[in-house]
Amino acid sequence: MEDTILHILHEHPLSLMTLIPDSAKKIDYMPWCYGCWRFFIPEDATYGCSIRCGFDGLLHKECVEQPREIMHPLHPSHPLTLYKPEDLFKSTKCAVCGEDVYGLRYRCSQGGCDGLWIHTGCAGFHADKQPQMEHPSHPHQLRFSKKLTVFPCDACGSNEKGNSYICTVCDYSVHQSCALLPLSAHFPRHHPAHPLSLAFALPTEYIRYDFDCAICSSTLPLRRWVYHCHLCRYVVHLNCATSTFDNEDENANAIDDAKEVTRFPIDDNDIYEEMIRPFVKRERVEILVPHQGRDNHNIGGKYNFSNHPHLLTFNTFSSASSSSSSSSFHDHYIKDEEDDEEDLDRVIRSELTCDGCTLAIHEKKQTDDDEYENGYMSCDECKYFLHLSCFNLPLEIPSLPIHHCEDHSLRLQNVAKLMDGIFCGICRTYTNGLYYACTYEYCWFKIDIKCASLPNTIKHTAHPRHGYLKLVTGNYGYDLCVNCYEFISPGGVQFKCSSCRFTVCGECVMLPATNKHRLENHLLPLTYDARANRPGEFYCSSCEDQINQRRWMYHCRDCDQSFHPSCFPATSGDYRNIKFGTQQYVISKIHDPQHPLRFQIISKKKRCDLCRGDSYDKPGFQCVSCYFVTCIYCGLSHMDRYR
Repeated sequence: MEDTILHILHEHPLSLMTLIPDSAKKIDYMPWCYGCWRFFIPEDATYGCSIRCGFDGLLHKECVEQPREIMHPLHPSHPLTLYKPEDLFKSTKCAVCGEDVYGLRYRCSQGGCDGLWIHTGCAGFHADKQPQMEHPSHPHQLRFSKKLTVFPCDACGSNEKGNSYICTVCDYSVHQSCALLPLSAHFPRHHPAHPLSLAFALPTEYIRYDFDCAICSSTLPLRRWVYHCHLCRYVVHLNCATSTFDNEDENANAIDDAKEVTRFPIDDNDIYEEMIRPFVKRERVEILVPHQGRDNHNIGGKYNFSNHPHLLTFNTFSSASSSSSSSSFHDHYIKDEEDDEEDLDRVIRSELTCDGCTLAIHEKKQTDDDEYENGYMSCDECKYFLHLSCFNLPLEIPSLPIHHCEDHSLRLQNVAKLMDGIFCGICRTYTNGLYYACTYEYCWFKIDIKCASLPNTIKHTAHPRHGYLKLVTGNYGYDLCVNCYEFISPGGVQFKCSSCRFTVCGECVMLPATNKHRLENHLLPLTYDARANRPGEFYCSSCEDQINQRRWMYHCRDCDQSFHPSCFPATSGDYRNIKFGTQQYVISKIHDPQHPLRFQIISKKKRCDLCRGDSYDKPGFQCVSCYFVTCIYCGLSHMDRYR
């Protein structure tokens, strides 16, 4: 390939540039390729204007090398020509896959066939419909050649010299080693479950879901050969499939010898012990221990908490259970046996819920060094509870590693319970518990207690190959989250592997390890490879929309049920950090006073009975006796104390 090349994309010659993040610092380039319309990642070689005229378009190296004219089995009567429309952002329909086509595209060069458009990626499909050939990757006969010069292989994409097979009709060359690759082979080191099949262009299913190489995690070229398992949707580069990666074993041994770190995804029941308690111990020099005795009786002392208007009482778990007949405790702790199955999404009533971190308060086995955790704080005047560590949260923190502005202090604050809450800048969900807010005048950073407790180093089950992920903030690159596949915004939080491009954003790293849907009677684990040994598409059993095969989902292999994380609004969706209490409200202006309402996720009806707005799977008020529901806004507007 020459240093510069003329291309239909731009009036000036294009030249091979450095990696996209370095280029983007000089000119505001678009972060996607104008040819295939896929996002760039740091490993991609790109072509841009050689004179740096300000043109913001870039092309993948493979897209620059696309042939100007091709024959396609879908339209064998005329050649198809690479075409640049006047408006690259205006779409047309691809005749092969039926999806919208943006950027460069192929079209029939004959005027009578106007309207036939094909993706640049789809131009290499349906090779099995080509005429008889000596090699199934190409329609013309290939002849053996001893090339003494470096040439780009149309199979693996690498530039090497050596023996090759070339086409005498068109510009097509493949290494001899690539031409002799088996159509099906077993690679037990990388994919022991099934043999892999050779494909001569990236199949549509991998383009549709933005698959990367399962071994090196980098982009899969559209028109290069790949090995893949259709049953598991596992796809890799040719060179990666035949690699040994001996250094992986050494890396694994190093991981075993390293110190223990918090493992994610983490169960909600473990967040308090593994994150919040260590966080409070790190941030506070002195811990207030309300109860030092070993008599396991409740004490009568009252304690002030700056973020609550009433004094709090310390309760031991044993005293609470022994005095469950008392009205102040019984209202919170007793289980309502008459609840129907539609209410399973609510916070389980047999558990106390902390108003600080919005997690359940559990009794735990005591050890010598954490005696003060044998109880919790509660308010005798209202339904307000706190873990002891949440009671000891520092009122102000000079700085947090997770906040990219290191010199900004944060102050502990609270929010009214019957509200949508504040929006956490890390997990991007609402909370009505305690939170930290930046004290700097022009900084609107807010973070809930759980995210504030995130450690600097974690290990994630979704990335077993390279041990640890490090907390990174204030990154201005083009990192994509491996799950939601969205750009991590400048100043955003991510956990990143130092050995590869595996990156997970703060929202996805906080997804719980398991979930339970009201339509299912068992827990569903967070699954990263649900497609393994399962052909076909995935559809959410709740919203019935199709699920991206690459995304994490809550999936049960036994019953073959799948759910989007967002379809659990109270546990892994927008409201997973909202405390939905058991307190009942009488709003006589809108509903029978004999029928109290409960603040919870609406599950009985699609629409609010007052405003008729969509309220399903959103916070609101739901009658405990009938099917009356109202959205939170209509409910609050008719409550006297919120008017």
